[in-house]
Amino acid sequence: MRSDREAPTCITGRPASLGGVGSPWSMLAWAVLLVAIVVSFRPAVPVVWGDTPSFVKSAFRTLETARPTVAGGRDPGYPTFLAVTFAFGGGLRMIVCLQQAAWAVLMLALAATAQLATRNAGGLVPIILVATYPGLLLFRNVLTAELLFAVFLNLAVAGLLVAICVGKTARCCAIAAAVLCAAVAACLRSQGLLIPIAAVLLGALIVGRDTSVRLAVIAMSVAAALALLAAGSRFGASNSDQASALFVPKTLFCNHLNIVLASDAARREIVSAAGDRADAAMTRLAADFAVEPGRWPVLGFFGDACLFDTALDRDVAGDNGNVIGAAAAYWRIFLAAVRDRPLAYAGKFVRQMAYGASVAWPPYGLDPAIPVSTDDVPHVSDIMTRHGRASQLIDLQGGPIRIGLLSDFPSVSAYLFRALSTVFVIAVIFWTVTAVRRRPGFVTPAGIVIVMWAASIATAAAAHTLDVSRYLIPAVPMVGLLLSLFAVELAETIVAGHAGPSATTKRRRRGDWRASA
Repeated sequence: MRSDREAPTCITGRPASLGGVGSPWSMLAWAVLLVAIVVSFRPAVPVVWGDTPSFVKSAFRTLETARPTVAGGRDPGYPTFLAVTFAFGGGLRMIVCLQQAAWAVLMLALAATAQLATRNAGGLVPIILVATYPGLLLFRNVLTAELLFAVFLNLAVAGLLVAICVGKTARCCAIAAAVLCAAVAACLRSQGLLIPIAAVLLGALIVGRDTSVRLAVIAMSVAAALALLAAGSRFGASNSDQASALFVPKTLFCNHLNIVLASDAARREIVSAAGDRADAAMTRLAADFAVEPGRWPVLGFFGDACLFDTALDRDVAGDNGNVIGAAAAYWRIFLAAVRDRPLAYAGKFVRQMAYGASVAWPPYGLDPAIPVSTDDVPHVSDIMTRHGRASQLIDLQGGPIRIGLLSDFPSVSAYLFRALSTVFVIAVIFWTVTAVRRRPGFVTPAGIVIVMWAASIATAAAAHTLDVSRYLIPAVPMVGLLLSLFAVELAETIVAGHAGPSATTKRRRRGDWRASA
């Protein structure tokens, strides 16, 4: 058994040397990436969207209660970040600066991970495309949780990929960091609830049987992640309004309304919960289901019409007449519908996941400037004024913020992203074939990315709808990493095929991590 003082070796068998890092092509790729990062920076002007007022309100309530407190159904992670920034005297502009810095760190981390995993300058090309992707760029200025969620989600993936190509001690530290990043991501968005579970399972497979000290490091990170989830995720947050108390059960109920209306068991639960208001409730549900049928084509109906129907809450609350009774009723009705129609629910989930793969790189944010929700700016201004932050309102008075780069060519970019999504699907198929042929050199790192990608969108696919493209945006950097691995593997496979059996034999003798099984 080799000691940790020896040159680290990838689990897959390829020596973890710097390889082509110093080659001219690699240096050129890094130069292009750095230029793309610098050119992509925009003024630190905060942009308000529909979720922003709830986040800001939650931040101030978190400051007042000294614990994660949410309003408007938001997750507590981002409000906690806002609250800490406010507590240290920062304003909305400082928040945007921190988000821009986090984005730059993520791009550099992704590039370093792609370089380490592929040892090829070509592996940096998809990362350069990620760095110029308008769908991610615009969220640096928007006061929502998407950017930070994307950062910690993809840092968790990068940590797992680094873990397979470093020494044993560093491997355990990388896995521990990945688990903690995954837990932070889950605190930022409930969509990431499966990410810590996936990170822990993958970390356990990577580390295998190691020394007790190294395993203790990972065990401590898992314990810290559990504590973080218990205190800082939706599980540990305090609901401060009706929307937050109802958000999870009503979202599940409304976004599976087609199954609810088709289920006799769910209808009986509605009648039982609503009592004398049962007929009114059923009429209201039918009307909500018929609103804007083409707005969410994958889901098949527009679920938000039901979600924002406050009169429906009074109908299903029955004799209880309170938010707790309504939330319990929504839970019972949803679970009854799923038990009665499990195949319908499974079919919706599979269809959404397939759609998510087909638009893994969605053509999003291709407008020349970041759209601003002018209706919500007065709400944010009012919240800031009521909490003595009127001096910071100048932050909200900037002009339109150009997204730039690929958004300046929307037609070309749309075709580019469709092509990249198609290549992602091909890469997944290629991974399946190589897994059957047992070629761990590509299967192991690509498998990590695929599992984490699936975990990152599975919650949204099961609870909401991927018609809302921004639910897919945080996973785009992972798609870029998979394309890096796929491009290099495919290129080397083609070269090896043309070179003949002798080249393959030499690769095996070298211990190349992509040597055929």
